Amino acid sequence: MKQAKQVRHELLLELVAFSILVTSVVLLWRNNPLLLSVMVVECLVALLFWHDPLDVSFFLIIAVLGSLAELVFVRFGVWRYSNPTFLGIPLWFPWAFGTTGLIGARLARTMVGLWEQRRALRVSEE
Repeated sequence: MKQAKQVRHELLLELVAFSILVTSVVLLWRNNPLLLSVMVVECLVALLFWHDPLDVSFFLIIAVLGSLAELVFVRFGVWRYSNPTFLGIPLWFPWAFGTTGLIGARLARTMVGLWEQRRALRVSEE
């Protein structure tokens, strides 16, 4: 039972972290320096919670690949940002994208844990 409570706590933490990140972007996108600072802080706080090598890898890979994809998309006119700062994208974007990737990876791992618990409960009931 304790493990189920821990998994639900982790799920709640991940959803709160994602909500804060999204809210920050929605409220602060017009102020690139402020949003960059907020994104760096949010990223560091997320890495305080989730900092195993897999977490750091998810952050770095998603931040780099997501930013590279955005640079290509913006360069070829697929879309554009209203308030770009560097090569057509805002400077806070890699931090936000990487942190979203980190939270998404943690969320996926937590969901797998929930599904495994549910499956184990069903098997024990049979």
